[in-house]
Amino acid sequence: MTQEPDFLHWYETNLPARERKIRGHYSTPTRLIEQILDVCGYTADQDLSRLRVLDPACGSGNFLTGAVRRLMASEEQFKRSPGMLVKHIQHNIWGFDPDPIACFLAEMQIRSTFSAHYPHIKTLRNLHIHQADGLAFPWEQSSNHQAVDLFLANPPYLAAKNNDLSGYRSAHQRGQSDSYLFFLDLALQIVRPGGWICLVVPDPVLARINATQERKRLLAETTIHHLWHLANVFTAYVGAVVIIARKGAPSKHHLIQWRRERWHPRNMNALTTPTPILNTQPQHVEQSLLRRQPNAELRYLLSNQKNKLLEQLSLYTHDFKQDFSATANRLTSPHPLQPLRQLVTIRRGEELGKDSPYLHTHSSAHHNAYYHPVLRGGIDVRPYSSLQASRYIAREHISKPLERYLTPKLLLVKSVGRLQATLDTQGHVVLQTLYMLHLTQPPTEQASFTQEDELYFLLALLNSRLLQEYVYVLYTAYKWVQPQIEQHVLANLPIPVDIDPTAKRAIIERARQLMQACAQTTPALKLKEQIKQSLYEEQEQAIHALYVMALIKQQHREIS
Repeated sequence: MTQEPDFLHWYETNLPARERKIRGHYSTPTRLIEQILDVCGYTADQDLSRLRVLDPACGSGNFLTGAVRRLMASEEQFKRSPGMLVKHIQHNIWGFDPDPIACFLAEMQIRSTFSAHYPHIKTLRNLHIHQADGLAFPWEQSSNHQAVDLFLANPPYLAAKNNDLSGYRSAHQRGQSDSYLFFLDLALQIVRPGGWICLVVPDPVLARINATQERKRLLAETTIHHLWHLANVFTAYVGAVVIIARKGAPSKHHLIQWRRERWHPRNMNALTTPTPILNTQPQHVEQSLLRRQPNAELRYLLSNQKNKLLEQLSLYTHDFKQDFSATANRLTSPHPLQPLRQLVTIRRGEELGKDSPYLHTHSSAHHNAYYHPVLRGGIDVRPYSSLQASRYIAREHISKPLERYLTPKLLLVKSVGRLQATLDTQGHVVLQTLYMLHLTQPPTEQASFTQEDELYFLLALLNSRLLQEYVYVLYTAYKWVQPQIEQHVLANLPIPVDIDPTAKRAIIERARQLMQACAQTTPALKLKEQIKQSLYEEQEQAIHALYVMALIKQQHREIS
C-alpha cells in the first residue's frame, strides 16, 4: 500500500484543532479511498482513459491521487505511452479547493506519485487543480455540465448554525442547511447518467430532517450500491457515512449493501475483514423501503424481518404526528394508539451541567431542607432503578417550578441510544439531561387505575424491548457520536390505549415487581437469570401482544 507523503501530514497535523474544525479539514484515509475506488469500478483492469474524475473539495488531494494511481496502472495495462498518460491526467483529473496551501499540496502529491513511476518525465504541468470554491463554480455554463464520470468528495462538515452559507444559491431555497448537503446537490446536478457518486459525509445525513430533500433526490435519481456507517474515521467528533451510488433510477427490488462498524485505521483490510458492531457479514436493504420512509430516512436497520412491526408502527404513527386531535375527532370508534404527548407533559430539568458549581456533594446538605437532591442523566438513572442522589442544590438555584419535581413523575435519560426510564416518587430535582413525564390528566376517583398505576404502565412500555428497539432502529442508531432521544421522538411514541383492563393490570403489577427487584439488586439487565426469564420475558410478551392487537384494530377501523 502506497503511503501518503510526509508533507501532507505536516500541514494537517500543524493546523490548530479549532482551525481544522472551522475549515472542516479532515483528510480521507488512503485505505478507505482504495476501498471506495474498488467498489465503484475505478480499477486498473478497466480502461480509465476517458473517465473524468472530480473532487470539488479536494483538500490535499488524497482522492485525486488515488485516482491518478489507478489511472497510471490502467495506462500500463493497456500499454499506452507516458505521453498519453500525461494528457489523460491533465484532461480527466479535476480538483477545487479555496485553500491555496491545500491546492499546492494536492498538486505536489499528484506530481510526487507520477514522478515515483516516471522520474525522467518532467512534463506533468497544467493540472486542473483550482483554488476556487467548487460550489460557487458556474457548472451549468460549463462544458463539464453533466460530464463527470466519477464524483469523489469528503466535503467540509460545516453547519449553517456556525457558518455563513448564505452566499450559495441553494441556501436560499431552503431552511437551515449544512455545507455537505450542497455537495450532494452538486453531484446530482453534474454527474452524467451512469456515472458514480462517492461521498464521505457526516452521519446526521441519514435521518436529520434538514437533509430530507437531498435524501429524496438521492433515492429517486440514483441507484445506491453501498452505505457504510463508520465510527472513528476522523478525529472530528462525528460519525461518517460513505455513500456510493450510480446515477440512474433503481430497479424495483434493488438491494443496497450496508455495513455498520468501527473503522480501524491500522487494519489494512478494514472493510473486507471488519470488526463489525451488529453483523459479521454485509447486510442488505431494499432501496424502495428507504423511499417509503416519511422523510426518506436511510433507516438501513429496518432491513431485518424482525423489524416489520417497527416499520408498521412508524408508518402508522407518522399519520398522527402533525395533527392527531383533528384525526381522532373525525373517528367514532376508539383510537387504538395515541402519541405519548396526549397522555403526559414532557419537560427537561434544570439547565445546568453535571459539573455546575451550584451542585453540592457535602453530606450536611442531605439533612438540610434548604437543599434538594439532584439526579443526573446517564449517571443516576437506569431502567427501573431505585434513585439515590449524590448531589444537592440550594432552593435559590432551582429556576423551574419546584412543584414539577415534587410530584410523582417518570424520568427518562436524554443522551442515550435506547430508552431508559424509572419512576420518581421522592421529589428529586433533575438536570436537563433528563426528561420529566407528568400525567396530563390524573385519573378520577371512579377510574379503574390510580395515577401511580398509570405511571407504572407507561414505565413498563418505555422500558420494553419493543419501544427500545423502536427508538434505536428508527432514530438514534444513525448518529454514532452522542446519540440523543429528541423530544419530538419521545412525544410521538405510540402508546396502546384501547386495552383490556385485566391485561393492563398484569403489566402494571409486573412493573412494580421489577422496580422492587431492581431496588434490591442492580438494574433490570442484571437480574438473576430465573427472574429475567419468568418476569421480564413475560412482560415483553404481554407488551408485544398489546401492540400487535392495536395494529390489528387499526386495520379493522380503516377497512370499516
